[in-house]
Amino acid sequence: MTAKQLNKDIDKKTGEKKKLKELKALGFIIIVLFPVLSVFAIGGYGLIIWLIQVFGGVIPH
Repeated sequence: MTAKQLNKDIDKKTGEKKKLKELKALGFIIIVLFPVLSVFAIGGYGLIIWLIQVFGGVIPH
């Protein structure tokens, strides 16, 4: 093998590893991070509304 062919093989392997890392990161973001953040956001909003009603009374319509 020449040095040029060896470099192409190395680049190909590192590119595949990089792509696999990116797919794992995307999977983590979609499967774990977004659902956890949405639960915390909705729970936090509910807590704020509840605290407003506890300390300020129910707002009449």
